[in-house]
Amino acid sequence: MTAIDNDDLVIEAISNYIYQTISHVDRHRRGWLNDKSRDFSWQSKDFQVNFTAKLTKILSLSKEKDGLVSHVIDILNLFLSPPFFVSVDFVNLLTKIRKYTHPALEIEAKQLNNSSAPKTYEILDEYFAILLLDAENLTVDDRVEKILTNICQYPLKLKFAFANWRSLGKKDGELHNRGYELIHVPPGKNSADKKMISFGPSISINYPQAKEVFVCSSDGDLNPLCTQLETDNLTVYRVSRREEQIRVSNSKTGEHKTYSLIVMPEIPPLEDFINLLKDIIRSEQKRTGKNWINLATISSLFKVKYNLPLSQIVAYHLPGQKVKNFFHNLKNSFVVHQLGDTKIYITLFELDDRQQAKNPELKSITHTQVRQIVDIQTYLGLETALFRIVQSLSIMSDREEIPINEVAIQFQKLYTISITKAMRRLNLGSKFPKFLQSHSSLKLKKVDNSYSVSVGQE
Repeated sequence: MTAIDNDDLVIEAISNYIYQTISHVDRHRRGWLNDKSRDFSWQSKDFQVNFTAKLTKILSLSKEKDGLVSHVIDILNLFLSPPFFVSVDFVNLLTKIRKYTHPALEIEAKQLNNSSAPKTYEILDEYFAILLLDAENLTVDDRVEKILTNICQYPLKLKFAFANWRSLGKKDGELHNRGYELIHVPPGKNSADKKMISFGPSISINYPQAKEVFVCSSDGDLNPLCTQLETDNLTVYRVSRREEQIRVSNSKTGEHKTYSLIVMPEIPPLEDFINLLKDIIRSEQKRTGKNWINLATISSLFKVKYNLPLSQIVAYHLPGQKVKNFFHNLKNSFVVHQLGDTKIYITLFELDDRQQAKNPELKSITHTQVRQIVDIQTYLGLETALFRIVQSLSIMSDREEIPINEVAIQFQKLYTISITKAMRRLNLGSKFPKFLQSHSSLKLKKVDNSYSVSVGQE
């Protein structure tokens, strides 16, 4: 550090400034004085002479400019309570002292070990922004920094973090790796605030090309710092954080904006989305041993795995369409069955190789017929198989009502088992018309002694 020029005159002037400031507090803000300090005769001329003489003797022990400023702050702590150190009085005092100690105003950036030579900062010719961070009060990670970089009009060139690094674990290393200058403060309440306030007046002098300053702290005690920076014609952005939201206030425009730190995952293309759904359904089929998977289960599994709700992706690719209709429209990939008003089940439209081997005729049937092949070993599967057969025959023949004997024939052709035998295996009796009548998605009609069936509302 550079030695103090004209030591005696400088120390004497600083001692008088300190006394005048405390005397002013005694007259106007006695609540800022410590309990013992209120008993002193601050307005007495004799007390002033004795106090400044002792103070001059103590401060003369400081051999360096930055050491002197830190010594002044330590002395002020003996007489004044924390509110003083976040006041305009404190800012004004430091400004006066720095006119003597730092006529060229070097940055006082002490390292944690209090050793090392002074750091020389590059002189920047272009306008830029500076960030001041109270690292004990607020976390500025890459997400926050990206937001701030997009807010300021000028590039963010210099970043300073203030904290007692001994109490913050490895945080100093992380910030150092991201280009922050680390300024150490002693333990104690508001220590980082005080240091930031004392640092503020040096910005406009040491960095005349600085145009914007981010003051990153959720602590309201930094208002004097912001006032000082605004007086120096700098645009000040107050930055505070609450959970996953950042609030930024612009001193020049008066605007207050809130930014979310939650980064939504990228929505996959439609084809990739379909494949992801298929993977989830196959995995759940394998886990449960069931062919039909509840749509609610699929939605829940997808949300957990990819952090995206199905409804959001469907709305993105097909605005206005519901999730159920999305599956309905992808008949080449999925088969949908609904029980009642709420229970919806999905399975994959995939031709079983074992069924092909068992019935070679499957290779030559139409696509509409192929998609009827489902697992008929369960009640739900049998219902779905019959519904799909009725639906397929109605489309191919352009008839709404299909004789139930045609349905039975098509069922036998696809599954190589009669419908009555399939019903007996599930203990459903052998009365085919009665079973169709119980199917909520089919309508059974009797004319004379003949039955026909049509598709109802699925």
